Amino acid sequence: MTNKSEHGVMSVRQVKLPKAFPFLLAAACLLAAAGLPARAAAGELVFGVYPVVSASEIAAQYAPLREHLARALDRPVSLRSAPDFERFIDRTRLGEYDLIFTAPHMGRLAEKRDGYLPLAQTGYSIAIVVIARRDGPVRQLADLRGHSLAVGARLSMSYQLVDLALGEKGIEIGRDVRFVDTRNFSNVFEALVRKEADAGATGTLLWEKLPPEKRNVLREVWRSKTIPGFLLLAHSRLGAETLGRLRQALHDFAATAAGKAYFAQSQQIDFRPVDEATLRRIDPYTAVLTNPDPPR
Repeated sequence: MTNKSEHGVMSVRQVKLPKAFPFLLAAACLLAAAGLPARAAAGELVFGVYPVVSASEIAAQYAPLREHLARALDRPVSLRSAPDFERFIDRTRLGEYDLIFTAPHMGRLAEKRDGYLPLAQTGYSIAIVVIARRDGPVRQLADLRGHSLAVGARLSMSYQLVDLALGEKGIEIGRDVRFVDTRNFSNVFEALVRKEADAGATGTLLWEKLPPEKRNVLREVWRSKTIPGFLLLAHSRLGAETLGRLRQALHDFAATAAGKAYFAQSQQIDFRPVDEATLRRIDPYTAVLTNPDPPR
């Protein structure tokens, strides 16, 4: 805000910004960059996080990890995402990200096809749940026939695991169940609360952190077996020294104050080494990324 002094010179009154301003600014930058190619400034590492939730949630949750990596490497690290899973996969294929945090099947594809090397996996193993309104008709998975299912992305593990489970019951998404694409998983719950879908599929992390006022109107009707957790990978062009420093920084993160807060909030437990057996377990889920069915 400006005021005119007695000498006619415009002075600026200091404005106190809210504590959340850095996160809001980061989210605005992340959202603005989501539709643009992830080009890095000189010396900067681009850290790509797959768009599982909204840009504001990505900015808030992953800022402490970004800052930790920047300190460990002594170079700037920028946080980027993409508008949807398809464009995140495409940008990964083009090598626009130096470092990625992603779903297991997308990470495995990046390793096998795109020149990325595994750095770590989360201690948390992924499980998928189908949830429905308590006042609705869906009480078990078979009840989805003739109703609608909200999912954050067709290329997600959530979609694949529910589709497989429904297939065992002779039910097909698109033929017997109407698919509601919510674009990210933060919107799945909103679709149910607003009665835009009869049921939704998402990971347990988001379901278990849902505020009581929303959770109380929903119920869990199905839960998958666990699969390997999220993967962190870096492009091989970074070289052995930088890759080694990244692995060490990820390992050390849990011992820092910021890391303890991050893992408590995200429930990812820790970052741990990736073994080949774990990666092979993911292989069956990568086919949809390279040979996707036409939208139904």
